[in-house]
Amino acid sequence: MKANMALVNLDEQKQQFGSIKTFRHSKKLYVDFHYFSRRITKSTGLNDTVENRERVIKFLNRIGGGIEKQTFKFVEVFPNATEEEKVFFSRLEGREFRPEAHQVTIGDYVKKWREKMMPTFDSATKRRDFEQAIDQRLLPYFQQMTFYQLTSTELQQFVAKLVWKDGKNKGKRLSRSRISNILIPLRAIWNDACDQFRWNIRSPFETIGKKLPKSQKKQPVVLRFDEWMKILSHVPDFYRPVMELMIMTGMIASELRGLRKCDIEKKYITIQNSIVLDVEKEKLKTWYRKRKIPITQAIWIRLEKAMQLSKTDYVFVMEDGSEFDYASFKKTVWTKAFEKAGIPYQKPYVTRHTFAAWGLTIQTDHNKMVSMMGHGSKQMIYEVYGNYVEGLEDDAEQILKYFGADFIRTFKVKVLDFSKFETNADETEVVELAA
Repeated sequence: MKANMALVNLDEQKQQFGSIKTFRHSKKLYVDFHYFSRRITKSTGLNDTVENRERVIKFLNRIGGGIEKQTFKFVEVFPNATEEEKVFFSRLEGREFRPEAHQVTIGDYVKKWREKMMPTFDSATKRRDFEQAIDQRLLPYFQQMTFYQLTSTELQQFVAKLVWKDGKNKGKRLSRSRISNILIPLRAIWNDACDQFRWNIRSPFETIGKKLPKSQKKQPVVLRFDEWMKILSHVPDFYRPVMELMIMTGMIASELRGLRKCDIEKKYITIQNSIVLDVEKEKLKTWYRKRKIPITQAIWIRLEKAMQLSKTDYVFVMEDGSEFDYASFKKTVWTKAFEKAGIPYQKPYVTRHTFAAWGLTIQTDHNKMVSMMGHGSKQMIYEVYGNYVEGLEDDAEQILKYFGADFIRTFKVKVLDFSKFETNADETEVVELAA
């Protein structure tokens, strides 16, 4: 490791400090001395000649003089030393080691950052997404680059090269949302490095948003009632309860998988637990995701059947009695039902969109829909799901009969007539359940 001999400008001393070393494996001269009781041996980068030995002697004498006068700075004389050495000696010298942006490579920093910061993430999904972005996209491009080299121009060039690596879209540019997800961990790494080393440099992320592809928002698909019935007709009896509860409650996969029998009360399903990537967590994504879903007669029938089929503490299991495997369910039950029904495939998340649209179609109170779905405000209800009601007007009576009269709190008599539907609940119970 080459020493910076030009940085020590003290007067030469007659008495040589330290010693000069040579090694069989190298033709270079090494300095060898003790500092804070720790032995330091570093390469000078100079070949072993008489002239160079004289230069190294002068260099060592300057180091010794600097140590004696307490003006010696290890990080300045040995800029290529390891970070551990720099931190160690800086602390002994009573200084704070703060390398400049051009002295820290992104690869070296990321290695320590992920060991220190990754364990602090509560979300297993977030850890997985960060790891994938770092290993598959960020390190291959930025590993040898310093933070000083990470400019907005360099970032734009990186973004322009982000394409699908395989599959049917191979070679095509990634979408705005996918690119943003890749940049999230890079931005976190940048911010943490700037904070740790107190760099005051311009962020390369300031204008990158303008350089990303324009987002192409797709309107979420909503199933018509007849389509749903046709799909259900091809679902094995064992899995019908979970299929129907998806569309009757708007619960997502991780919530269904983590639903325990103890979460089922007399009148409510309490959503307070989820399982993501085999990690069970009682802390949900947001505080408003923890919610209570009123149990209607239709919901109770499905819940009761599912709990009878499960011999575990969880509501849903696979047909062989093992824990509910969402991936397997999606592949062997959900996908096959669409294929047999001859209906264009949709992801299971379509049930959540359909639940919201159906609820609005039968004129369920918007505040209730927000609460049942675990949204933070009415904005999602108005902006995303509100557009779907018009196309479902013809299905309104069938939806209400399917959900049950006790699903909604109030309704317009001119549009719907409850007398057409059978229910064992009296009026008082209906209002109480739906409140």
